[in-house]
Amino acid sequence: MTIKNLSWPVVLVGTVLVMLLVYTHKLPNNVMGAYGLMFILGIVFGEIGSRVSVIRNWLGGGPIMCIFGPSLMIYFGMLPPETIGLMKDFMKGSPSFFNFFITFLICGAMLSISRRILLQSTLKFLPTVLAAIFGGCILAAIGGVVTGYGAVKAVMLLAVPIIGGGVGAGALPLSQIYSQSAAMTTEQMLSVVMPAVVLGNILAILFAIALNRVGKKYPGLTGNGQIMKIDDSELRSALESEKAHRDSIPVSIEGLGVGFFISVTFYLAAFAINRFLVPSVHTFVWLILLLTIAKAAKVLPESLEVSTIHWSQTWVRNLLFAALVPIGIAYMDMEQVISAVSNPAYVIISVLTVLGCLFGAGLIGMVLKLFFVESSIAGGLCMANMAQTGDLATLAAADRLELLPYSAYASRIGGSIVLVLAGLLVSAIGLGM
Repeated sequence: MTIKNLSWPVVLVGTVLVMLLVYTHKLPNNVMGAYGLMFILGIVFGEIGSRVSVIRNWLGGGPIMCIFGPSLMIYFGMLPPETIGLMKDFMKGSPSFFNFFITFLICGAMLSISRRILLQSTLKFLPTVLAAIFGGCILAAIGGVVTGYGAVKAVMLLAVPIIGGGVGAGALPLSQIYSQSAAMTTEQMLSVVMPAVVLGNILAILFAIALNRVGKKYPGLTGNGQIMKIDDSELRSALESEKAHRDSIPVSIEGLGVGFFISVTFYLAAFAINRFLVPSVHTFVWLILLLTIAKAAKVLPESLEVSTIHWSQTWVRNLLFAALVPIGIAYMDMEQVISAVSNPAYVIISVLTVLGCLFGAGLIGMVLKLFFVESSIAGGLCMANMAQTGDLATLAAADRLELLPYSAYASRIGGSIVLVLAGLLVSAIGLGM
C-alpha cells in the first residue's frame, strides 16, 4: 500500500523525522522546515480525510482535514509557538508562499479555458457576483429582524465583513472605515468583524462540499468545473476536441521550466501595473485581466500555453494538500470560531448571509445560462470566504479548482464593490451598534 505514491516506511520515517525536529524545537526556521512540515501534515491529514468515510463523504475529505487539522493542533497546544510563527511567516510574509502558489494555479486555470468561451463567461459572471452581494445582505437583514439582532447591525457587522474580501483586503480596511464612525479603535473594531469573516469562510467551505454532492445527485445542475452551459453541439464537440488535443501533448522537463517562466513573467507584469499605474486594483485582478487578453488575442503559442498548464498541474497534483496546511495555521483561529458559534443569532445570520450569496449567484447564473453549482460556488461562496486562501480551500472542498479565475474575480472585484458600499452605508445610516 502506498500514500501519495510513497511507501508506508518512507512516510513513517519522514513523519518521525519532522515531528522530532518540531518537538525538540530544532525545525529549521526557513523554507525547508516549512515545506517539510507542510508535506507531512498534508499527507497525514489528507489520508485521514480520504480514508475515513464520514469525513470523505460528508465533510469534504482530505482538503477539509488539511485546513482544520492543523488549526485544531494549535488550539490544543500541539504545535510549538516558533513552528506556528514559521508557518505564518511562510504564508503571509515576504516572500509569500501563497502568492507563489496561487499565481501558478491562476495561470494554468486561465490558459486552460477555451478562448471561445472565456469572454462570454466572464461577461456573464459579473452579474452573479452582484446578485451574491444583494442576496447575502437581504437575507442577513431578515435574519437580524427575526433574531432580534437588528437588521442594520446584521448587515454592517456580519454580512459586509463576510462578503468584504477576506482579511487583508477586506476586514482590515473595513475596520478602519468603521472605526471612523464608532467610538472604537481599528483594533477593537477588527475584533468585532473578524469572527464573522472566519465563520463565513468555514460556512463557505461546508456549503461547497454540499454543492459538490448536489452536483453528483443532480448532474443537470453542474458542468463539473465548467461554468457556462454550451447548447451548440458543434461548439461542444470542438471544445472537447481542443481539450483532447491539449491533453495529448506530453509533459517535458523543458516545458515545465517554460511554464515556470511564463507564470512568473505574467505575475511581474501584473505587479508592475499595480505598483506603477493602478495600485487600487489588486495584483491578482491584473494578472487575470492580462491572461484574459493574452488568451483572447492568441498572444501565446499553443506550446507555451500547454507548458504553463503542465507547470500548474504539477503543483496542484503534488502540493495541494500541503498548501492547505498553512492556511489552517495562519488563517483559521479556532478560538474566534468557538466564540462566534456560541451566539445563536450570530450563527443564524451568518448562515443566512452565505446562503443568500449562494442562491443569489446560482439563480442569476442559471438565468444567464451558467451552471447553478459552478456559479453558486465561484460567484457566491467565493464572495463569502476569505479571498484567495478561502477560494483555494472552498474550491478544493468542492473539487472544482478550475473555477479559480472566476473566484478571484468574485473575491477581489466583488470585495472592492462591498468596501465602497460599506463606506457609503456607514456614512448614511451608521453601524446599528
